[in-house]
Amino acid sequence: MKRSLKYTTYLLFFTLLFSAACSKKDFAEYNTDPDAVVDITLQPLFARAVTYAHDNDFEAFYDNYNFIPRWSRAFLQRTGNGITVSESAANTNNRYGRFYGGVGPLLVDIQQLVDKMPEEEKARYIYMRTIPTILKVYYAWYVSDVNGSLAYTEAFGARYGGTLTPTYEAQSELYTIFDQELKEAVNILKTTQPVEQFSYENSDLYFQGDIGKWVKAANSLRLAIALRLSKRDPQRMASIVQEVLADDGGVINSAEEAWVFYPGAGFTGGGNWNITGNGRAFVGDHDVVDYMWNNQDPRLRFFFVKNMWSEENFEIAKQQGVIPANATFDTRRYYGQYSSPASPEDPAKIRFFSPLQIENGEEEITLDTVSRIQDRLFQPENNGGTGMGTMPVITYADVCFMRAEFAQRGMTGENAEEWYYKGIEASLRFYDDAADRAMVYDYSPLTDEEIANFKSQPAIEFDPARGLEQIIMQAYLNFFRNYNEAWAIVKRTGMPNANTAIAFEPWFVDNQPIQMPRRFVINYPLAGDYNYQNRFDAVEEMRQDPDFGEPTSILGRVWWDQSE
Repeated sequence: MKRSLKYTTYLLFFTLLFSAACSKKDFAEYNTDPDAVVDITLQPLFARAVTYAHDNDFEAFYDNYNFIPRWSRAFLQRTGNGITVSESAANTNNRYGRFYGGVGPLLVDIQQLVDKMPEEEKARYIYMRTIPTILKVYYAWYVSDVNGSLAYTEAFGARYGGTLTPTYEAQSELYTIFDQELKEAVNILKTTQPVEQFSYENSDLYFQGDIGKWVKAANSLRLAIALRLSKRDPQRMASIVQEVLADDGGVINSAEEAWVFYPGAGFTGGGNWNITGNGRAFVGDHDVVDYMWNNQDPRLRFFFVKNMWSEENFEIAKQQGVIPANATFDTRRYYGQYSSPASPEDPAKIRFFSPLQIENGEEEITLDTVSRIQDRLFQPENNGGTGMGTMPVITYADVCFMRAEFAQRGMTGENAEEWYYKGIEASLRFYDDAADRAMVYDYSPLTDEEIANFKSQPAIEFDPARGLEQIIMQAYLNFFRNYNEAWAIVKRTGMPNANTAIAFEPWFVDNQPIQMPRRFVINYPLAGDYNYQNRFDAVEEMRQDPDFGEPTSILGRVWWDQSE
């Protein structure tokens, strides 16, 4: 393995610590439990906050396996999508409770502990106090992305003299607050302090206390948040982008600087992390797999496994009369499943929904045409695996494709083609590394020749006339392991679609077109909620936007996701 962070042994300690921090759950959103702050050093608190941002197995099971990838079409069930694909989001939005019940309080506790120190001691914790702001902004943005308005500025502070009824900021306000807080954090971290600073060191499970990398992460997050404004406020986006790219702190500019969580062996073992449990079988989307196959994309083998039609199984199927004796072997063994609920009714597609059975000795083998996902890329422990995981926040490839898009849209003087090709290579190398680390099935290393060959494919070679579409296609594929961003790029750009190089199949139910869900259910507060009025008012305010729709409709849009 190229990198191994052995912190699974810390998890029991962190769990015990955190159980004390959340012993009273009734007011978790407002951080009122006086037992939550304990007399402990900051390092393990921060390590626990990082871990807690990534170890949500309910989010994995519901949000990340069963819903968001189906909507973004990254992958889906082997049997295709049912007629409720655009209606149901049961048990999703686990990120909301995780923010208010865990990540947010821990990060605020760190800052409050510093603030209560004597002045001479506090002066040595300036960097350690600032870094939690970056993670808090990231996670709040992640929550707001599908919820809209949030209690943010006044949240988490009731036991520190704050309020039990924090106000809710609209998403437009939050975007301003997020950008300002990140900008301030960058300026603080870039400023040399008159006294030596303490460090999180290895308790910083992202960057091991490297301040320069935190600066680049914060600046890169500013770019990612600004990119959501491409439809809503492109001028504001351009202003932020130009400011960030001119900042001497820089942005993520190599794989070594990427903002990625690398969990150790066993982190996603068992339970709701099991991506193939309870009879589930996830496969690639037909349109995505076709595009990757036709363009000889090396990531195809890192994302998916070959189907069951080996030459041996093919010959057995002929001998047993399962297929005609004159059938010709298909050397292509990567196919995806059709995603429209109406597809099983199409005779031309029926073979994708009707696997065949053969017997090899005492073993019964199911011959599926479609290719299953590389399950160990998502859960390295699956099927006895001993590899380690990769959980991206913002990668170097992400930044490359952002810069390519900014340039292609004329917002910077950079070269879109240059950043497009850098993004492709960075993405291929990132997934090669992730596949190697996870010990995926039949892993074979990426080669320089494969990279060059892929870049030279006619549909991949950069063409300024269709450059924006090409950039979006590659950015979309790059987000295969970043569920929320794959979904977001489809919402933000409208691509891929039926007319792009990755040609999405239109969805139909009963001959009527259906749409992709765009957010989670947003409920009115229940009677007795301590902050009833503020929560109620926030929902009512969002409803003033005609794009928002009914709160319970997952087809509605939050502020940034403006319709054309």
